Amino acid sequence: MKIILNGKSRKVDSDQKVNDLIGLLKIDSKFIAVAVNGEFISKKDYSKIFLHDGDVVEVVSPHPGG
Repeated sequence: MKIILNGKSRKVDSDQKVNDLIGLLKIDSKFIAVAVNGEFISKKDYSKIFLHDGDVVEVVSPHPGG
């Protein structure tokens, strides 16, 4: 299936959860926030939320200002 990840189309397996996607991206989940279809997901729910075809996923991390 296809999702939109940070504005770009990406193929993922149909049974993937948010935490599976984070693992594929090799990102430390302590330093990010994830929104699916415009709704931010609690870190404790990453392993409960399945991704669906057409989902729009945004993975964001804080950037120091200056």
